[in-house]
Amino acid sequence: MLRVLIIEDEQVNREFLLLALKPHGHCTAVGTGEAGLHEHRRGLTAENPFGVVFLDIMLPGIDGLKTLEMLRAAEDDFDVPQAARAHVIITTVLDDDQTAARAFIHGQAASYLTKPFRAGQLIDELSKLGIIPHQERAQQRLTTP
Repeated sequence: MLRVLIIEDEQVNREFLLLALKPHGHCTAVGTGEAGLHEHRRGLTAENPFGVVFLDIMLPGIDGLKTLEMLRAAEDDFDVPQAARAHVIITTVLDDDQTAARAFIHGQAASYLTKPFRAGQLIDELSKLGIIPHQERAQQRLTTP
């Protein structure tokens, strides 16, 4: 089963992501970069890593971009092959090319979504990245108002 880590400081956003993503995998949601790093490392240690990480840029303490760099460093520490690394999807209110470039180049993010977004956009993104089958997206369209 797909394991999803949500790192988002705003509770309403965490709950939205949990609601939208729960039908597609087992979700863990935390409110800080530090907590996200802890959960990510815990998954690596247990050999049950997260397949997807939804990561907010603007977090208290360690910001999202630094968190992303540290997630990748942990994967390096555990010798996770490139193809097996978590797909990181940046979620942010910032529509900033420089931030997006840093996320893609330095942190190897898979995608970048600007808030606000709809549940369907999240599922479309997972489908586009090959994380969930296309038919799951089609089924959700039938059940989501």
